[in-house]
Amino acid sequence: MLKERESSEDSPAAPDECAGCGGRIQDRYYLLAVDRQWHGACLRCCECRLPLDTELTCFSRDGNIYCKEDYYRLFCVKRCARCGNGITANELVMRARDMVYHLTCFTCVACGTLLSKGDVFGMRDGLVYCRPHYDSACLDEYCDEDMSVFRCQELHSEGDSPSQFYSGGPSPKGRPRKRKLAQGSIEDMQVQTMRMASTAL
Repeated sequence: MLKERESSEDSPAAPDECAGCGGRIQDRYYLLAVDRQWHGACLRCCECRLPLDTELTCFSRDGNIYCKEDYYRLFCVKRCARCGNGITANELVMRARDMVYHLTCFTCVACGTLLSKGDVFGMRDGLVYCRPHYDSACLDEYCDEDMSVFRCQELHSEGDSPSQFYSGGPSPKGRPRKRKLAQGSIEDMQVQTMRMASTAL
């Protein structure tokens, strides 16, 4: 917060010492951050040395001052799987498998459509697809085991206890997906042959 220095006659408690350089503050304006006074040029991130005098926020931990990016990078528990930025404890998120997303980042990787509660989406190689793009990817190639269809269930605050935000298995709606025939045992092939033989009778 930018403060104007009051004249020493009016206020004997005017700031004396900069928390950054330790020098006396004689400028007309000074910064007040974490209950300490700073020269404008002295308030910097302790990691990247970014000047914070024009920033709207700065963060403090163990007496050190950080810019937003470094604070999230160093101390934030979760990171968005899409943008890589930190997720605060009180932020609403979407989850898919073991990944967490900002609400605005939970979009189809192909078309950018924002997915919300009730939308059906698919995942392939850790990427989120809307239903039409997931279906077209499935038609282009045979589905493999890493492709799954889910339905967005609900929003969740990251600070609460975790729970599932998607149905645990493939969506029962729509036509069945083509799958590659896995290299199975002879017993598996015999069972398939017996099924075909019984339907022919």
